[in-house]
Amino acid sequence: MDENISHQPLIQRGVVVHLGFLLILLAASGYLLWSALIQQVRGVFILYLIACVTSFLPFPFFLYRLISLLRANYSLSRDGVSIQWGLRIEEIPMADIEWVRLPEDIATKLPMPRINFPGAILGVRNHRDLGKIEYIASDINNLMLIATKKQIFAISPRDISTFQNDFYRFAEMGSITPIAEKSNQPQFILSTLFKDKAARRLLFSSAILSLLLLIVISFIIPTRDTVPLGLEAIGANRQESPSERLILLPLLSLFVFFVDFGFGSYLFRKKGFKSAAYIVFSASLILPLSFTALLLLILFS
Repeated sequence: MDENISHQPLIQRGVVVHLGFLLILLAASGYLLWSALIQQVRGVFILYLIACVTSFLPFPFFLYRLISLLRANYSLSRDGVSIQWGLRIEEIPMADIEWVRLPEDIATKLPMPRINFPGAILGVRNHRDLGKIEYIASDINNLMLIATKKQIFAISPRDISTFQNDFYRFAEMGSITPIAEKSNQPQFILSTLFKDKAARRLLFSSAILSLLLLIVISFIIPTRDTVPLGLEAIGANRQESPSERLILLPLLSLFVFFVDFGFGSYLFRKKGFKSAAYIVFSASLILPLSFTALLLLILFS
């Protein structure tokens, strides 16, 4: 019997908190962008735009945390334990597990991660008796410890008693074909991505084009008070707008680059989806090229 049982962590509170932060950041960024677009004073426009970008910077971080929480899984089989949390993957052969306990079974209090966020109890701490403890959990009040020969993992399955029963049942059955030990960190995934020549060229080309567009526009803005950004037909007197609004082109291009980079990286590490990842990376080239053509049209029309 090759049975595999999945246990999900507690996610309700973490999802609510993460969604709340994402909505607040999105609302703040949208309001600041709208405020920037309606400004007529050059300096005020730049200030609003800087504030908009600053308020949006944490958005990808919280979005990744939310997706990781929704996809988190603790998998048990007679051959071992598998932990998945976003790009973090840990596969432990059953023979490498020394014991499974609750925090209250430990004589010395566990050191908690320095930053505890509902739905993302993540980090590494050292215990004076137990050594290295890595937290891959969602609820600080619902922890379970898995000790291996190298370190201890703190997880938070939704039903701890059921998880314990399943673990002991599989341990008693014995392992037939132990799973291979595996430990993937997010930085390892990125290093593997950048070793791929095609992916590296596509990403670097897209990033360089967007940055060059930003540099060129930063030199153009001081030379012009206004630029034609209206959508009227060619030959008509198009509405003039402050030249500072050209900065929206490279900013949008960079935003799309980061979105494509994140989604493409996710596809790249999935078996059989490498071609789809290349398509996503290629798509990030389209916007800076289109905006470059638009900029030339604006300047020489």
